[in-house]
Amino acid sequence: MVDAIEIPENYRSYLSPQSNWMPAIDWNVKLFGAHTQEVPYGWKVPEESHTAFELMLILRGSQCTKLERIQYDLLEGDILLVPPGARHATDCRQAEGLHYFIAHFNLDDPLFRQTMRRCGPLHFRSGSEDNERLKATMKKWVQLIHSDGQYTTADLFRIQAGLFEVLYLLADYASNHAETIVSPTAGHYATLIAQSIKSAFYMENVREQNLQHGEIRIEQIAANLGISSGYALEVFRQVYGTSPRSYLSELKLHEAKQLIQQPDLAFTAIAARLGYSTLPHFSRQFKRWTGMSPREYRQTLGRVKLI
Repeated sequence: MVDAIEIPENYRSYLSPQSNWMPAIDWNVKLFGAHTQEVPYGWKVPEESHTAFELMLILRGSQCTKLERIQYDLLEGDILLVPPGARHATDCRQAEGLHYFIAHFNLDDPLFRQTMRRCGPLHFRSGSEDNERLKATMKKWVQLIHSDGQYTTADLFRIQAGLFEVLYLLADYASNHAETIVSPTAGHYATLIAQSIKSAFYMENVREQNLQHGEIRIEQIAANLGISSGYALEVFRQVYGTSPRSYLSELKLHEAKQLIQQPDLAFTAIAARLGYSTLPHFSRQFKRWTGMSPREYRQTLGRVKLI
């Protein structure tokens, strides 16, 4: 969120009329994970959706992605941006297999999210001007992947800088292709609702007692903000493209995937940390989310280079 410029009171006496200030910026930006992977013919990912943006680049081969009932045949060099909340499934139909790069990221800025949602799924075809700009940046990003999985703090800053360059290019594209309709007030309340959901989810005691199995009380969040629950649901859907309950489910899915990537962490411990009373209940829910059991999902990670 970019705030209005607020000049500290103790600075005012030192400023001249010619002083120029940058805006204050308070963004919550998260890279959930990015990886390259080579897969054979017949590989597929069942239908799923995320609270995060999903950006994919085809490095070699081709893939088919069905996104909200529309089929995208992605060829080498093509880029596809899947917006939050969009259900999609992917498979490889080329005999020689597929090599791709994919990144999941989020930015809790309502203006950016709503503008990107107005654009919808974005297919940047190889050879187009917009594709070439974005592809050049993404390929530099790919080069930052270390096969040994070891990263320094400097490496992490470079990776984050790559994400910000991608965000700049997407925002620049969207500003020329979408009309922003969200009001500042709606964006403000939607952001506060999302922050309330995340804060509750990541507080261990609240997660176990009140958010078990995806339960949330939007009425209580709305009351704390001084707005009606109906208005809270309306502005949240307008900005985030999904319901608060679905948003929480996606938070749980992302957290589950992160925990499953830790090979020494038992599935029973993961289930407990996510608020599930039994492992079978968590396993059934995870399979509904991804089409795979937690054990099957962990087994697939051995073939993925993660950052």
